[in-house]
Amino acid sequence: MHRFWRSIWQLALILLGLTAAAVASAQPFALSRLEPSTDPPPARVLAGDYDARFVPVQGNEIAVLDRNWHWWRLVSTQDVPGDNAPQLVLTQPYRKFVGIWRAGATSPVRRSIHGKAADFRHSSRFLVFPLEGGLHKGEVIYLRAAAADVTASTLLVMPLDAVHRQDMSHIALRSVVLTALGVIALLAFGFWIGLKERGYAYLCLTLVVQTLNLAVEGGETRMIPWLGDIMPDRRTNVVLNTAAVLASVRFLMFFLDLRATQAPVAKLLNICSWLLGGLLLVSMIHTWRASASFGNVVLLVVIGAIVYASAVAIGRRQREAYFLMLAWTPLMAVLIVLVGAYQRWWPSYGWLEYAYPVGLVLGGLGLLLGLAAKLQQLRRDHDSAKHRATYDRLTSVMTRAAIEEGMRQAITEAHRASRPLTVVFFDIDHFKRINDEHGHSAGDEALRTVAERTRNRLRATDLCGRYGGDEILVGLPGTRLEQGLVVAEHLRRTISANPPSINGRVLPLSLSLGVAELRPGESFDQLLERADAALYASKAGGRDRVTVQQAAAHDIAI
Repeated sequence: MHRFWRSIWQLALILLGLTAAAVASAQPFALSRLEPSTDPPPARVLAGDYDARFVPVQGNEIAVLDRNWHWWRLVSTQDVPGDNAPQLVLTQPYRKFVGIWRAGATSPVRRSIHGKAADFRHSSRFLVFPLEGGLHKGEVIYLRAAAADVTASTLLVMPLDAVHRQDMSHIALRSVVLTALGVIALLAFGFWIGLKERGYAYLCLTLVVQTLNLAVEGGETRMIPWLGDIMPDRRTNVVLNTAAVLASVRFLMFFLDLRATQAPVAKLLNICSWLLGGLLLVSMIHTWRASASFGNVVLLVVIGAIVYASAVAIGRRQREAYFLMLAWTPLMAVLIVLVGAYQRWWPSYGWLEYAYPVGLVLGGLGLLLGLAAKLQQLRRDHDSAKHRATYDRLTSVMTRAAIEEGMRQAITEAHRASRPLTVVFFDIDHFKRINDEHGHSAGDEALRTVAERTRNRLRATDLCGRYGGDEILVGLPGTRLEQGLVVAEHLRRTISANPPSINGRVLPLSLSLGVAELRPGESFDQLLERADAALYASKAGGRDRVTVQQAAAHDIAI
């Protein structure tokens, strides 16, 4: 199986090479470059004084590896009729400045993406030079170019209609990509504002920087005049790319929670962050050829660390790692190919022009969904923990802390709205004897039965909690003392008239209950104290009864 896939990969590479060779050989010109790379006066070059120093170039690719001006010569190898308005186009024109001279011309036709030589009749995908009247076999065109990056470009001769079609496709795709990134960034920003979750802030910052970087690299910002002065500067490219990688590193560290789960990887990524931060600061002042190479090496280390951390997280069944690998594996693969092409380890493939932005959109969308899933899980865990803190595990009624908090809020609202509120406080008669004679499991079952029947007798707005041991406190907002008395009596009869069966034996149960109504200005502790006094009055009166606490020394037993 491994040999089969290796054969398929080799075949794909061969087909790719044949395709590239076919495209190159289809061009109606031969290309040569002035060597050694110097920038002589254009008049002397046009006069043919340097023709002997032009060295043939394999294919139709031009690359500028430094920031100096370089010369190429195109010699037409066949006639190209002017009927279909042929154009000489230069692909990957970003941060390149090009001028061409045709036979008899004394001044060049200049083109660039930014600045005064920008041609807004075409998209930023190509630099387009009209070949009016077509080309005659043997005709010479001189080309002079400088660049602020080392990305190789390809020279092609295309009909104007084909240029327009590719312009339209390019604009449509770039518009979709940039719009999608902007929308995802806005969603992340909205979630950050609404949920106060910093993970969305990291994702928003990452997407904003990446979108700005794409727009600058792709030439969509060339309509802004003042950007024309800074776009050709190599520092702009290094600063934006470094900022994008740095923002991505910080987000991914948060997304995988590496500080808590994989400290060594987090430490490595922190070192990479410091290196990228240093490169960012230095690049604002000056850049060298090695600046981009240094950033690329750090990027490869980051990719390796993220892949390793994701694999470990997947082994631990960390859910967000699945989202990360699914969303960013294509993007990381494209980044590796891009770095290799920049470092000239392999050719710069044409599909990279669109693979990176499309991969970035899919990666951003995948991480947004992954972050939403992560936060959903965090909220489920939080709700589960809150439920455990709020509800008693044995009886499923509220815990003491929860019932106290709920009662204090209900009392505050009752005082504010001048509404009645009554409490019923009770426990199980002879509960210790039940535990001693029948075992603690029988006592637990007795508590569960009493709690369940109590909940079934209450409204959704009523409060019910286990206050301690076998004591249960019930709060009845909006209920007068007389109505509270009825509720308490129903509870007493529900338990005593239908005793539960435990382990095949009927277990007689009864309740002693105390009822008290909230008085003006009374606190929770004072109200509970009166209800507790009524409860103990029921016990003193013989148990299995309800006592209403109306005044400090006036209890009514039912």
